[in-house]
Amino acid sequence: MAAEQDGGEKTPMTAPCRCRGFRWLYVARLAVASAVSIIAVAVIIRAVVVLLRPEKLQLRLAEGRVAVDYISSLPPPGNTVTFRFLLRASNPSGRASVVYTNVTIRLTDVSVPRAIAGFDLGKTMVVSQRTTREATVKVGLTPAEDLPMAYVRSLFEGRSVGGVEMEVSGVLATRVAVARGGGVASTTSAAASYYRWPVTIAVVDDGEAEAALLQASDYSAHDTACLDKSEAPAIA
Repeated sequence: MAAEQDGGEKTPMTAPCRCRGFRWLYVARLAVASAVSIIAVAVIIRAVVVLLRPEKLQLRLAEGRVAVDYISSLPPPGNTVTFRFLLRASNPSGRASVVYTNVTIRLTDVSVPRAIAGFDLGKTMVVSQRTTREATVKVGLTPAEDLPMAYVRSLFEGRSVGGVEMEVSGVLATRVAVARGGGVASTTSAAASYYRWPVTIAVVDDGEAEAALLQASDYSAHDTACLDKSEAPAIA
């Protein structure tokens, strides 16, 4: 319809069209704002997931071996056989520190198979962002009780034990420092195991074991990687 004005002229009624145009513009803006909000929430959730995801601790065994103090007699002096080795733990993350607790070591002769020895590490490995920490291990084992006599005799005779698998097991937790407030956010702790094969258990002369560990702490080119369960190859 058209409305008459002075002079008999008629003009179109444009107001309803303008209202409809404004409504469509409002709907379009609302849709864009909603999409932006959804994307922003998704980005935030993704950032939080990435920030708090568990970090993979990297473990290496210095020189791929376990050193045994020289055994001068049977039974050994003090009825103890001393094992020494060095573990190197690295954390490549730039945002989280890693804590490895309740760590146990298990040595297995996979050719039999037969357990050689098992013991607690006795240390908590705390590795800050982009750093490496070392754990020097020295443990005394009682023949027959902690260490089968067949291996004690081999070591007494100066023969190394090769083809050994080392299993390192513990509880791994990731801690993320919060910039504001100074709190600490921690992921759920989870069991984590690492495997190294082959490892050689070798006898060294008196005094050489300590020197070997000191040398290993200064030189890491001959470190051998301990792989987690998903990476470790099956041992035939």
